[in-house]
Amino acid sequence: MSSEVPDGWRSVPLGEVIRLEYGRALSASVREAGNIPVYGSNGICGEHSAALVNERGIVVGRKGTAGSVTVTTGPFWPIDTTYFVAPRVKADFDWMAAMLEHARLSELNEATGVPGLNRDKAYIQPILLPPLDEQRRIAEVLRSVDVAITTAGAVLSQTIEAREHQLERLMALPGDMRPLADVCRLGGGYGFPIKHQGKRSGAYPFAKVSDMNRPGNETELVSAENYVDQADLKVLRAKPFPPGTTFFPKVGATLLTNKRRISSSEIIVDNNVMGAVPTAIESWFLFYAFNTIDMADYVQPGAVPSVNQGTVGKIMIPVPSRKVQRDYVSTMRDLDSAIEAQRATISSLRITKAAVSADLLSGSVRVPA
Repeated sequence: MSSEVPDGWRSVPLGEVIRLEYGRALSASVREAGNIPVYGSNGICGEHSAALVNERGIVVGRKGTAGSVTVTTGPFWPIDTTYFVAPRVKADFDWMAAMLEHARLSELNEATGVPGLNRDKAYIQPILLPPLDEQRRIAEVLRSVDVAITTAGAVLSQTIEAREHQLERLMALPGDMRPLADVCRLGGGYGFPIKHQGKRSGAYPFAKVSDMNRPGNETELVSAENYVDQADLKVLRAKPFPPGTTFFPKVGATLLTNKRRISSSEIIVDNNVMGAVPTAIESWFLFYAFNTIDMADYVQPGAVPSVNQGTVGKIMIPVPSRKVQRDYVSTMRDLDSAIEAQRATISSLRITKAAVSADLLSGSVRVPA
């Protein structure tokens, strides 16, 4: 926090403005379902038939995600991994919530096995306290950004719902039901010894299941943590999969998450991944068809979940005319683009709110009366 105190503001310890009250455990005998949200350090973790706090409130993580700040919308029960906030002075509620987020309480965690927020350290954390009327003006500006985020979130939810309905339509499209083995070539990935790992650039990405979670790989598999060159392929006896291949985990718990990715260029994958190369079907239509398949229905018996090529090849999907496939893909890709754009908008708004919050809560930018 800047050492400069804006005119009319005061620098005070946090404990002068709020109290952090301990949440209370719910015993097994009273964990029956109800209509009151139960808050833990990670947000809502259930419901209860009673409330410990009978009004809108602020929950601060005490254990686990210590220092996290969650605003509730009504009565709630904060459990014993949290604190709930009680004001010591008259303050604007929304300003107080924003101030607590800006105070970065998570940086005060004690270095123990389970991160914990030390209440005494939190109380001596210095904050800037504006007059009540200015708190309200600051809160009004931040609420306007929150409204924009909420509106964008509602549009995103509606678009995701429309995509889900469209995806469900795939299995009802006109066309013959054919096994996957008739329209694509299935193949597993390759072993990837540690001595060949570690290159951060090269001719071909060598993707693992974990690379499906890399930023930018949400739909198309475009990058990987490791790369290989042509000389490595000869040693590994590996052959790249072509662009337009659909990939999915074939072994382990991640198989049950039904992750699907499509390649945008030639790529190698490891032996925990299976690829489906289209031979008699549009590549993106095949990708969306795989998104309708729950691999849990085809798991082999055993301690570790797995599927084999023969079983996957027998899965039946509709194969309509190429025109119907292309029209369907066009609609789905438009929806995917809209979802991506809306997520980018929300991310940008959140960045904007963080920047605006920092300016307003530090007093470097003042909201005129």
